[in-house]
Amino acid sequence: MKKNSSFKICNETIYAGEKLSLALPLPQLFSCAPMYMPIKVVHGKMEGPCLLLTGAMHGNEINGTEIINRLLTLPMMSHVRGTLIAVPVLNVHGLINRSRHLPGRINFDRCFPGSKDGNHAERLTYLFSTEILSKANYCIDLQTGRESWTNLPQVFINENDNVARELAEEFNPSVILNYKMDKGSLREHTAQMNIPLLKYEAGEALRFDDYAIKAGIQGIVNVMRKLGMLPERSHRKEKLVRSLYASENKWVFAPTSGISHSQHKLGHRVKQGDILSIIKDPFGANENTSLYSPCDGIIVGKSNLPLVHEGESLFQIAAVRNLNQPMKQIETWQEHAPLS
Repeated sequence: MKKNSSFKICNETIYAGEKLSLALPLPQLFSCAPMYMPIKVVHGKMEGPCLLLTGAMHGNEINGTEIINRLLTLPMMSHVRGTLIAVPVLNVHGLINRSRHLPGRINFDRCFPGSKDGNHAERLTYLFSTEILSKANYCIDLQTGRESWTNLPQVFINENDNVARELAEEFNPSVILNYKMDKGSLREHTAQMNIPLLKYEAGEALRFDDYAIKAGIQGIVNVMRKLGMLPERSHRKEKLVRSLYASENKWVFAPTSGISHSQHKLGHRVKQGDILSIIKDPFGANENTSLYSPCDGIIVGKSNLPLVHEGESLFQIAAVRNLNQPMKQIETWQEHAPLS
């Protein structure tokens, strides 16, 4: 294996075996206060691919930030081959304001590839794309459910990207799903750049979910081993559980307003026509309304709020054709989620 060459990023040169913390200048606030995007780079002594990790694309999704920060403290990170670029917080504005959005309530994940002379959000995504993303061979984006919504650990991929699918299977989440190429999204942009992307979603916004964090760390370590960036275990363990694959996921919305009562939890198996929730009128004036599952599958996302308005999303179901003992599979996967 050859020795690594020097690596240039954000006008800095990093030499083989070095670790560096950078602060990428961002458009300043209207108060003239400076703003910076934190960047961590681990440049191994030996050559290998470049993997980019991104957290807090939506500023209140802090599980990804914690995954990156914990990952970088692992002793094995001193044995990295190739280059690991980690951006714990993409949306610094959102993090400061405990908000999902950029200023103007703009979704960061709808502004790619950005523009050097565009609006604030477009300039920010252009800066990230040109200075950081362009350096990567692979990318793992770490996201979370929104406020009052929890996601089961899951990985989204472009099902037409065989490399991404292979890496997702190595990540080994509970469920692997196909994502849509939304216009202006990071996934659309990375596809155009031929960068395989995994989007990991787990937990809830503004809350640390230790289970989701540990699962995310283990998944990244698995991928890095697959890419040859970390040494393989001396005794490779056979996977006790394999991920379920779903080609699509269904969102289930409240047909009426009221108080939602449900016994279902994340990971539960449901069949088409099963009652997911009963929505009751808080004043007792109207009859109860039952909410039914539109397909066979696994509950991978769920609202935590019992008070619902008509049209609000209450469940996300991964449509899985083979439902042979999925509950046992999910439970076994959870049992072995901690880092090993």
